[in-house]
Amino acid sequence: MLDLSDWSPDPYILVLTGLGFLIALVAWLPLALKRLPLSLPIVCIALGAALFMSPAVSDEPLPLTYPEFTERFTEFVVIIALMGAGLKLDRVFSWRRWSVTWRLLAITMPMSIAAITVLGVWGLGLPWAIALLLGASLAPTDPVLAADVQVGPPKDRGGR
Repeated sequence: MLDLSDWSPDPYILVLTGLGFLIALVAWLPLALKRLPLSLPIVCIALGAALFMSPAVSDEPLPLTYPEFTERFTEFVVIIALMGAGLKLDRVFSWRRWSVTWRLLAITMPMSIAAITVLGVWGLGLPWAIALLLGASLAPTDPVLAADVQVGPPKDRGGR
């Protein structure tokens, strides 16, 4: 009989397994969620919340324990998200074709920031600076806009 009582998982193997699972999730889940009112980010947030609510995770939050790593990792995630959104863009520039994007940038994003700021101050009692930061964080940004202006697979000249 196999005795696993003294077995300890290698962190490197756990990280590779987690990355493999995440890559498979990113490739497969959008196909599975086509007909459901869910998106990949919502599922990833739910999985992360479930993972960090498990008793195996320490009581002290990791971002506070390793602030420099947390900062670098969030910068990396933002760069990857923006790079992925930028790679989806395959539209020739013209004012008419980009009109939805201009409206999102000039109207929707500032109005979202202002509305969330006001709700943060009056509804949550936050200071103005914190409420403005919250509004800027929650407002639709580049990946949302890039998803709006994408026309199809790269090098697809249809719709131009």
